[in-house]
Amino acid sequence: MAGVVLESGERQAGDYVVEVIGLKKVYRSNGIDTYALNGVELRVRRGEFIAIVGPSGSGKSTLLNMLGALDKPTEGKVIIDGVDITTLSDNKRAELRNEKIGFVFQSYNLIPRIDVLRNVELPLVLRGISPAERRRKALEMLEEVGLADKARNKPNQLSGGQQQRVAIARALVTDPSIILADEPTGNLDSKSGQAIVELFKTLNRKGRTIIVVTHNMEVARETNRIIYLRDGRVEREEIP
Repeated sequence: MAGVVLESGERQAGDYVVEVIGLKKVYRSNGIDTYALNGVELRVRRGEFIAIVGPSGSGKSTLLNMLGALDKPTEGKVIIDGVDITTLSDNKRAELRNEKIGFVFQSYNLIPRIDVLRNVELPLVLRGISPAERRRKALEMLEEVGLADKARNKPNQLSGGQQQRVAIARALVTDPSIILADEPTGNLDSKSGQAIVELFKTLNRKGRTIIVVTHNMEVARETNRIIYLRDGRVEREEIP
């Protein structure tokens, strides 16, 4: 069934956990300006599960970096949970990342020399949480992704799909406002990839806000809303 297409400006009032306003990112080389983002407008309601898609060079990765407070725009605003992150110092942006944003990457980014439990605990170490509380929270998140029995395994003792579940548990352990996932099924076979999508859907039904950047339209169509980027702009939106 064809999705319902929305004009990029068509919004409904609500509790927005993400607001992107007039966002531009310009790179200058040899006196030539290249617009990675050119006036992006986007709002994400709390509890949404959305996909950002587009061809290579459309600005997907740049937008994800902006949403994750990993980079600053040339112009415009990014507001996360009511905080304009474009005005923050580097230290304050780092604090916000640790408190409000959970990251899931294509390559998992687990530390191979430590076990699964300690990998999941890591974001809590930065917060100064006690060892006992870190362990409790990490085990709780591993239970949520179905891997509590693998807590003492090393990452290389797990399948790719299981490693990605560990990465998701690590993203969840700080109870972030949003989860940002960059090509989360890119390194997985179709069965494992679908299992990760189903996990995201389960987490979303529990109220998690999830933003996935993907080139895989099968993944995108499992979300609540698809944002199409082209040439650094929101071209259109679609409800699958």
